[in-house]
Amino acid sequence: MTAVAAPVPAGAGNLKEPTPKFVAGLVAGALLLGGVAGYLSSSGSFAHVLALSAVLLPVALWKRPYLSPAVLIGAAILVEQGAALPSIPITEKLPLFSAVGPGHLQGADMLLLLVLSIYFAKRAAGEGPVVPRTHVSMAIRAVLACVVLAIVVGHFLHHGSLRTGLMQARPWVYLAATYFLTLAFVRDRKALRAVLWAFVGTVGFKAVQGIYVWISGRHMLPTPESYISHEASYFFVIFVLLVAALWVFDQGGDLRTWATRLLPLVIVALVVNHRRLAWELLGGGFLCFGILAYKALPIRRGVLGKAVVGLVLCSAVYFPVMWNGNNGLAAPARAVKSQVQPNFRDASSDAYRAQENANLKLNIKQSAPLGIGYGVKINYALPIADISSVDPIIAYVPHNQVLDVLVSMGFLGGVAVFFLIGTGIISASRLAVAGDHEAAVVGLVVASALVGYALMGAEDLGFFFSRIAFITGTFLGLTEAARRLARDSVRSRPTAPRPF
Repeated sequence: MTAVAAPVPAGAGNLKEPTPKFVAGLVAGALLLGGVAGYLSSSGSFAHVLALSAVLLPVALWKRPYLSPAVLIGAAILVEQGAALPSIPITEKLPLFSAVGPGHLQGADMLLLLVLSIYFAKRAAGEGPVVPRTHVSMAIRAVLACVVLAIVVGHFLHHGSLRTGLMQARPWVYLAATYFLTLAFVRDRKALRAVLWAFVGTVGFKAVQGIYVWISGRHMLPTPESYISHEASYFFVIFVLLVAALWVFDQGGDLRTWATRLLPLVIVALVVNHRRLAWELLGGGFLCFGILAYKALPIRRGVLGKAVVGLVLCSAVYFPVMWNGNNGLAAPARAVKSQVQPNFRDASSDAYRAQENANLKLNIKQSAPLGIGYGVKINYALPIADISSVDPIIAYVPHNQVLDVLVSMGFLGGVAVFFLIGTGIISASRLAVAGDHEAAVVGLVVASALVGYALMGAEDLGFFFSRIAFITGTFLGLTEAARRLARDSVRSRPTAPRPF
């Protein structure tokens, strides 16, 4: 977990690969295959969808295995987890996070098994272990051990539903699997850049799709809570952070150009999606971003200081003017206002969360130290509105996942999960202050994203969404891989001969 302090030659860190053709091909391929799959699935031909994927994807990954992490994160961003209102065209119909096989096997399970099979088939004979003994990898192992313990405790000690318990455990397995697979396949900078290109391309597509859904459904009554999905705010915010990091570290090239061009669309999608949590994620992420950027780039401290002063002055004008606004431009002001002067809808949501948290704290006291386990219903003994008819899973999975970790996995699980988030932030922060600016971009973005991950977990099922688990696991693995690449680049540089 040591930082790499040596500088890189000017221009060596520019993100120039893959070319814009890669992004265009990625988005075009997603649209083409997604359109065909959406058409077939809308007519009930799920077998044809699976056959199409089974033929094309393995061939592509077999020939270009380094693209596997890019496919994992791209698939998670493109495909929704469950039905949405209003309906999302094309990608909502793809069975990535729904059952497609025996035993409730999901498309995501099959994708991970495919990538894992390719890894073992391509693995060189005698190759050493892919997973280093870092604090992050040990934390992930500890979380998995606590997940297994929660399944055992819930099923055998509290007679919970094994099927539901496995469903609750699935996101943690996804996070661990994507972490290890990303670390296994990202062995050079070409693979690292492919992940970043896939992220930029697919988030840009989701932004366009979200704007289209908003235009189509903005006159619906009642107004939908969101137009894409709740968890979309997570990767939209990460996109904004990535663009800022590319500019702060002066990583010029096609990636920054395309990401900057797509940034206005992402911001519009972030606004029209109507999630006040998105602005909390953005604020928390940029707070971490600013601290690390100030530490990593002394030469830019003057610029960063002026930016902070400008932000404060703009805020002093913006918030009073937009405090009572109802248009999209007033979305950040409404998010802040909802914390101090919530409207009826926000007040109802806040009251429910307060009642839910009170019940979770009671469950923590009753179930310590092992927790109630997975597959066991939460004991809502204190007064709370019953929304189980609208959301049956709420009986097992509450909104506040930070408290739910302590409820379901007990003290050990809480320590493991918070240790994972903490070590992930520390590890990424050390990479952010490294001399290798290309790797530092990854570290800065991932450290800031993990702050958002913790906030998302505390507010809105952040630890339960499989899509967020895919994205977070991939970025954690990318951080470890970037550190390895930065270290290897330092070792491979020729050193000046010693004088006699």
